[in-house]
Amino acid sequence: MPYNHEWQTRIKSVEREYLVMRQAADRFQQQSWDDSAILTSQFGHSDINKASKNLESTYVMRLFAEFESGARQYWEETWNTEPRTKDLLDGLAARCHIPDTEKNNGHSIRKYRNSLVHEREDDQVAVSIIVVRRYLCRFFSFLPQQW
Repeated sequence: MPYNHEWQTRIKSVEREYLVMRQAADRFQQQSWDDSAILTSQFGHSDINKASKNLESTYVMRLFAEFESGARQYWEETWNTEPRTKDLLDGLAARCHIPDTEKNNGHSIRKYRNSLVHEREDDQVAVSIIVVRRYLCRFFSFLPQQW
């Protein structure tokens, strides 16, 4: 049987992975400016800059994917249906007595993730990965400890 804290640990693990890669990307970017000989003919400074710029959003998508996988596992084992993600969050909030603030925070991350995935320039405000992790783990904390 899965445990709630296992999924929260997985979410936090993705955040730690991001922090490692952020440091590595920053060092590589600086080192490439200090010694351009480390660059291969396949990419240059602009590629490094773009990868560095997109790193956090890539990990935000991974964080949400981990969260959604755990939430879906709980839902499917409990109710055996496959709702849309919006309905999944609403259904969990209703059945697990998740406060509106936490439900709304979960939806704000879902919408932000959607804007990244679908490259939409709508009114979505960027959310830092630390806030993303906090909101998703907090939402998850209302699910039963074991299912």
